[in-house]
Amino acid sequence: MRPIITALVVLTTAVTAVAGLCACASTSDPATNSPMTASSAMQPARAQPGQKEPFMQIRLRIDGAEAIARLYDNATARDFASLLPVTITLHDLGGREKAGPLPRELADGQGQSSYRAGQLGYWAPSSDLAIYYREDGFTIPDPGIVMIGEIDTGLDAITDDGNDTLTITAA
Repeated sequence: MRPIITALVVLTTAVTAVAGLCACASTSDPATNSPMTASSAMQPARAQPGQKEPFMQIRLRIDGAEAIARLYDNATARDFASLLPVTITLHDLGGREKAGPLPRELADGQGQSSYRAGQLGYWAPSSDLAIYYREDGFTIPDPGIVMIGEIDTGLDAITDDGNDTLTITAA
């Protein structure tokens, strides 16, 4: 009788372990565990963790190319929306982002040290808009970047070389 009980305990433990592993595997995001490739840098950004529904959709135009983005629902993004339409000159930073000065400071928010390709951020120390087009593991220094939105389509419009004039309007 004792060997049967031991066998049932072992079997139950094994089934529980397998069920747990299956549940973990089905809820993980394979995109977060896969290495960054050139083609994945051109895909739209995934939803920002902890963000509410998008606040507003915007259109970014650079040298005839266009991208569509959505702003997050946070104080900095709402303040950015109050600037629209806005035209800024972008320059490339580190082969990962295009950045340019906004006409005024924005309401500051909680900065973070990481970003994803396709995200739009606000760098408070110089009142710059940053548009990330490539991930390279760079860690953003204090006070961090305040994420205000993400590009849904047309990220490739941002990756052209050189300084560009960017016009952003409500979509």
